[in-house]
Amino acid sequence: MRTKTDKSVFAVTGTTLLTFLIASRIGTIWILYPNVLIAVSLFFYCVRQTDEDVSYLSNSSIFGLATVLMYAPMDWLFSRKAHLILYRDPDFFANTTTPIAIILNWIVFVTLTAYCYQRFVTVFQTRFASGSGAEEPNFISPAMLAAGATSIGAAGGSVVIYALGGLHLWEWNALQMDRIPQIASVPIFVPIAFLITFLLCPYFFGVANSFLREQHAGVAGIRCGIFMGALQFLSFLLFYI
Repeated sequence: MRTKTDKSVFAVTGTTLLTFLIASRIGTIWILYPNVLIAVSLFFYCVRQTDEDVSYLSNSSIFGLATVLMYAPMDWLFSRKAHLILYRDPDFFANTTTPIAIILNWIVFVTLTAYCYQRFVTVFQTRFASGSGAEEPNFISPAMLAAGATSIGAAGGSVVIYALGGLHLWEWNALQMDRIPQIASVPIFVPIAFLITFLLCPYFFGVANSFLREQHAGVAGIRCGIFMGALQFLSFLLFYI
C-alpha cells in the first residue's frame, strides 16, 4: 500500500534527478540548494503527519546524516590528497574541499536509499508471510532481497548522478590514470562500492528475530559511512598502485 511518505520519497527522487540534470546544463552548484529545501520540506511535512507511521523516514534521515558525516573525510582524501576528484564550482566557502550543497544532497541520497531498503523489507516480509500462510520466524531472506534491490538501485543511481555532475560540477580522474575503467565518465569503483555497501544493509540495520541484532539508525549510519569510505579507498588503491 502506497503511503503519503512513499509519494513524498518518489517526489524527492524526481526533483533530485531533475535538479542534477539542470545543473549539468547550466553549470552552477547553487541550483542544488532548492532540491535540499524541497526534500526537507516534504520530509518535515511527512514527519508531522499523525495518521501514518513515519518511523522509516525519521530513521532514514538519521541514517543519512550519520553516513555522510562518516564518509565526508574520505571525500576530502580523494579530492585534496589524491586529486582523484576536483570540484569545479565552490559555493559559500571557496576553501572547502567538498561544496556544502553536494554534502547536503548526499544526505538526501542516503536518506532515500535507506527508506527504500526499509520499505522493501516490509513489502517482502508481507509477501513471504502471505505466500506461506504464516509469518516467517526469520526475516533474513526478505532483508537480503530488500538489500539486493536497494543496492542495485543505489549503484545505478550513483552512475546517473555522478555522470550528470561530471560536466560542470566535478571532474573525476583529474590525474588521468589510464588504469581506472569508467562507466559514463564515472570510475567503476564508485558504483561497485555503492552496490557492495548497500548489500550489507541487513548488517547495518540489523534484522528482527535473527542473530543480527537491530541497531539504532545512527549506529547503522556510522557503520555504513565507515564501510563505504574504506571500500572506495581500497578499490581506488587497486587501480592506483
